[in-house]
Amino acid sequence: MGNLPKLSPDQVERAIPDLSNVQHVGSGGQKVVYQVTINENPYALKIALVPEVIQLEEEEPPTDEVTARAQREVETMRDCTSAHMVKLGPLGLTFAEIGGQRVLYFTEEFVAGATLQEMLKTSGPLSGDEVVRLGLDITDAVKSLWDLGKVHRDIKPGNVMRREESGDYVLLDAGLAFDIVGDSLSQGLLVGTLAYFSPEQFDYTSRRSGLDFRSDMFSLGATMYEAATGKHPFWEPGVNSAKLHSRIMLPKPPPPSTLIANFPSALDDIILRMLGKSQHLRFRTCDRLIQALREV
Repeated sequence: MGNLPKLSPDQVERAIPDLSNVQHVGSGGQKVVYQVTINENPYALKIALVPEVIQLEEEEPPTDEVTARAQREVETMRDCTSAHMVKLGPLGLTFAEIGGQRVLYFTEEFVAGATLQEMLKTSGPLSGDEVVRLGLDITDAVKSLWDLGKVHRDIKPGNVMRREESGDYVLLDAGLAFDIVGDSLSQGLLVGTLAYFSPEQFDYTSRRSGLDFRSDMFSLGATMYEAATGKHPFWEPGVNSAKLHSRIMLPKPPPPSTLIANFPSALDDIILRMLGKSQHLRFRTCDRLIQALREV
């Protein structure tokens, strides 16, 4: 992974046309994120360093990991039709030199609200109704991604936001999206967040034939379990990566209802089915999962 660009809001505002009110928001992975205003509307601007080995020739496809992932993220946001997947903003993938640094940047919609991770830290577990809403909204995004032949691969509380205005949940960060008909961007490495891996994500040899929407379903199940109980189904402090792998692959976690009073038994069954160790144990389609959640 490349280093993060070191750019002040003033440098960004001077270098990129039509931006105003540039504010640093944070950083994650390979990108620095700013909140900006374009045509009086707020957007998130993401900037990443381009490795010096890349030759920015228009006729050449991107060859480095940073650029390839940014391109995949932009394409996914552009093509995904779900209202619960973050949308591409007015600035598509663009290369520039800012402050003596070769960078790429693009914009996406600015989601006003808090991440699920922040919500759980400040307010504790969600109600059963909110867990159902979370499941319905993010499954809609997973379904839309799969209609494009893509698997998100990094569904977790830090990549889910709740819109402040509507209360809807939205899935962020498609930079690790896996395109089953495209080239892999992971070069044989495990990518994503280990604690939310599906069992099949650990097996790189069967990635092309074995990874589908049910992998995202497993990660969403782990996220819903944590949202419902405040506890991760597999990880806890002191658990190393080897033990975490074993827990994901083998034992079933206790039902959420054993940790939370008055938890709906039907929702218990749904979450544990989503966490089935084999793909065939989970819901066969996103529509069946959506139907089961609506019936709770």
